[in-house]
Amino acid sequence: MVSQTLLAATAALAATVSADRGKRGLNYNDGIDISGFPNSKVSWTYNWDSTTSANINYSEFIPMLWGTQWYHTNQWHDNVNYWLDRGTYRLLAFNEPDRPDQASMSPGDAVNAWRQYMEPYKPRAWLGAPAVSNGGYDWIRQFLEQCQGCHVDFIPVHWYNSAHQADDLINWMNRICDLAHSHNIPHVWLTEFRGDGSEQEQIDFLNKVMPYFDSHECIERYSYFGINNVHKDMLQGNGPNLTNLGRTFGYA
Repeated sequence: MVSQTLLAATAALAATVSADRGKRGLNYNDGIDISGFPNSKVSWTYNWDSTTSANINYSEFIPMLWGTQWYHTNQWHDNVNYWLDRGTYRLLAFNEPDRPDQASMSPGDAVNAWRQYMEPYKPRAWLGAPAVSNGGYDWIRQFLEQCQGCHVDFIPVHWYNSAHQADDLINWMNRICDLAHSHNIPHVWLTEFRGDGSEQEQIDFLNKVMPYFDSHECIERYSYFGINNVHKDMLQGNGPNLTNLGRTFGYA
């Protein structure tokens, strides 16, 4: 386990340099060795929680309020202040609230929770809207319409489909960018995405979509789903050595 002293010593530096290292990030679970991305294009990380014990000295850690259960909210403010004091300046909220098997919130309930847990951190942090699945367009549209006066700086979304559906992903991101701009929100994040297929099919998929993401001003950050308890196919075993897919995401 990485000590809190080490995290405190490295977090501010990581946050300072992350903006110059590209848009790519990692979604991971604590306990997986994600230290195999030094000098890569990975600049940020998150773990669906509001703090971490991982070795992330190459990246900015971004706290997330997964949902409004007490075990998330009780630690939220302490953890956010800890990371903001160490250079983090972005926050994520509510994991797939459009899905009953995830955060499962109505847009109205999410607006109320946003005002309680997210809005107080403006202007200390840039605030992400709730992160919906690629079936959640109507949900996030309703949230934005109802959250009048909320300071939403970016919209995070997810996408899962076949590795042969790269055009569908690009169309999805364009649609979300259009929605964001209609609400004067400058940026969109893709905090989970995955093209299912063989390793080579996934590599080909990434080689098609990443240049588009990197060149599209609206798409500020993106994170492939392949280094967590569900899928570890960017790693050899539990890490830190990378597979060809991991090297493609981190360094191509």
